[in-house]
Formats: sequence, structure tokens, C-alpha cells
Amino acid sequence: MTDLLQLPSLKTVSVTTQEDAYVIAAEGRMVPTACPDCRTGRLHGHGTNEQTYRDTPIHGKTVQILVNRRRYRCQNCGKTLFDPIQDLDGKRLATRRLIDYVRANCFRETFAVVARRVAMDEKTVRQIFGDYVEELESTIRFVTPRFLGIDELKIIGDYRAMITNIEHQTLFDMRETRKKADLLTYFKTLRDKERIEWVAMDMYRVYQQVVQETLPQARIVVDRFHIQRMANEALEKLRKRLRKTLPERQRLKLKDERFLLLRRKHDLKPEAMTALDAWFQRFPQLSEAHALKESFMSIWDAKDRPAAEAAHTAWLSNISPEMRLVFKDLLSAMTNWRNEIFAYFEQPITNAYTESVNSLARGMNRMGRGYSFDVIRARMLYDPKARKAGSVQVLESAPASEPGTITKFTTANVMRPMVRMRYRTVEYGAHIPTLVKLLESGYFEQPGSDEAP
Repeated sequence: MTDLLQLPSLKTVSVTTQEDAYVIAAEGRMVPTACPDCRTGRLHGHGTNEQTYRDTPIHGKTVQILVNRRRYRCQNCGKTLFDPIQDLDGKRLATRRLIDYVRANCFRETFAVVARRVAMDEKTVRQIFGDYVEELESTIRFVTPRFLGIDELKIIGDYRAMITNIEHQTLFDMRETRKKADLLTYFKTLRDKERIEWVAMDMYRVYQQVVQETLPQARIVVDRFHIQRMANEALEKLRKRLRKTLPERQRLKLKDERFLLLRRKHDLKPEAMTALDAWFQRFPQLSEAHALKESFMSIWDAKDRPAAEAAHTAWLSNISPEMRLVFKDLLSAMTNWRNEIFAYFEQPITNAYTESVNSLARGMNRMGRGYSFDVIRARMLYDPKARKAGSVQVLESAPASEPGTITKFTTANVMRPMVRMRYRTVEYGAHIPTLVKLLESGYFEQPGSDEAP
């Protein structure tokens, strides 16, 4: 007859079936022969003690194991001990596989759902997940990026700093705040921070100051999309101001056609340009601002930094006094961040893939109702699917005695000793496009299986 528990160190004695649970009486299969402390003393029986453990659900029912634990006393040192049962967790009254089950399902489901399924207290489930995160923190090491991005997400009411690996499109870390003191502490203690060559960011002075103080070898690049967005925002402010002067029907029309103003001219169809030309004839200043926006965007078509700076100088010379007021914020940014903005033409990196940042934020906020930031951070950073997508396999030399290695010949025509190689997983973080897909598909909100993994 098949043992219902299927645990190597436990033997099922009896099974009682209830409406929503199995109650299983079991006993250990192993008998200790020597004291694990002094290793010389003989052990003799010292009574029994019944203990109750939780196990993974079976057939949709919760499982309770009543284990009749045998006790022993060492005749040499006097120490008492229970019979060893490897499948029981040493910290909680649960099987090891139940602990693994809780760990895995907490990445996708709420603590309350997991707690109900396994008949545990929700606080215990939270503690199991917390212990697991601590274990992951101490064992998983994401490779410090060469090209690092700093962005932010607004999650459960506050802005959080998001640290990314631009080269591999991965989430390297998330910090609870974007305050200078917190980020200084983080980057001062960052492992292998000398690897960082370039940092892409928006025009937030705190980020700039933190990088300059803690990563002196790294150069800063202002994300081109942040500065380009300012040109669109200037055009939008002017459109809204002009719209207020129109009758209601025309106000709505200009509102509906605002996206035509924001799109690049070369992407517009003839009928769209006809619609814009009608507005430009009515509002010459809108036409002038649109032309300035377009020529500003064209700066980033330059092949190198000198050409880009020359294009910027030409752009400045075409701005009228009236338009200087319209583009005031953009002009200030180009002055205050000039070196970091034009550094893009030396190292063209951006946080472009984190245009999915808004999708991440929406998904995290939906997933995170009732959760702390620490839980959301752990789910994002350590999700197995996203981590796997953000990993690569590298081939490296290995000891000849190590199992699982492969033989590699380096030169076909020269006799050399064969080299043993092995594949090693290198992790760069949680793959951001994968996280976005998982969040949008509802992966983190799907009910899991009632059976053990």
C-alpha cells in the first residue's frame, strides 16, 4: 500500500479523513545509534512525546501530522534528544516541504490565501516568507552593472528609487526612499561599485550628488527621454493656454488633436498635417513652438557630441523672446545639465526600456494592496521567472574531479591536456520586460495549486 505522506523519514501509521482535512499519525523511520554531541555515549529510550506538524495540502485538504517522537538520553553526557526526522523543519512545527510550499506560493499569492490553504496563522506565513527573503539576500548576488540606471517608482504612496542594469534590462535593486541620506548609505556599501562606468538618470540633483560622492569614477548621462519630454511639455503648456481662448467646440477639437502636436512631424500622415496647419494658421505662435520642438528633437539625430552641440547652438539662435518664455524650463535644464545631457553622445545609454516603469508601478500598486514595500521589493527582485530571464550561462574551467563537467579542446592541431569546463549561472537581476508581462498577465494574483510543488 502506498504511504500517503511520501516522506522518506516518516512512516504513516494511520489516516483519519475529515471533511476538509487529513489527520495522519506517523512515526520516524530512523533510530539514532550514538549521541550527536559527545559521539561516544550510548543512547537509551527516554519516553515519547506526541507533536503536531502541518504538511502541504493533499487532494485540496489541509494535512495535520501527529508524530509520536521517541526521546533518548545519552548515558555518557546526559543529553536528551528526539529521534532524527529529516523531513521536519527545525524551526517550526511544519514539514520542510510545507515551508518550501509557503515560500514558493508567497511570490504569487497573498499571505492570507496561503495561510488559509495550509491552515497556518497568517503571521507565521509572513515570518516564513521573511526568513526566505533574508536567505535570498545573503545568497544571491546580482552582478554590479557597468551601465547603471537610477529611476523612481511611486509605490503605495511614496517615491522609491529603482536601480537598474541598463545593459541587461534588469532590476538590480529597489530602495524604500529616494532620499539622499539613504542613497548615500546604499552606494557607499555597494559591492563591486568600482565596476560602474556610466549612470543614466533624470535631472534630480540628489541622484547627481550621490553619484558624485560615492561613484567618482562613473560619468553621468541624463536620460534623453527626460529632456526631450520637456520640449513636449512646453508645447503642451502653450496649447492649453491658447485653448482657453476658444469656443467650447473648438476647445474640445484642439484637445482631441493634441497628440498630433506631440508626435514627430515625419511620423504624421498628410491628413494629420492638414489638421495641424489649420491650427498653425490660426495661432502662429503654436506653429513657431512646434517648429522649435521639432528642431530640438532633431539634435539627437547628430552623429557625435560636437555635431549635437552645434545643432543646439543653432537651435538657441532661432528662439524668439516670446518663445524663450514658453521654453523657459527647457532652456534652464540645458544650461544647468549641459555636460550630462551631451554625454549621451559619448555613451548613448538611456532608461528607455523603463518606459515600462508606469506599467510596473501600476502592477505593483495593484499587487501590493495590504503589503509593505519590503514584500513588494522581494517579489520583484527574487521572482524565479524574472531572475531566470535576467541570467546568462557562462562556461568556465573546473576541477577535473568535479561531476557534471564537460571536456573542451582548445586547439585542434596541438596536443594539449584536456580542460574540464562547467557552466555557471550569472545573475544580473530581475528582467524588467518579464516583470511587466507577469504583472500585466495577473501572474502575481493568480491562485496557485492546492498540491505541493
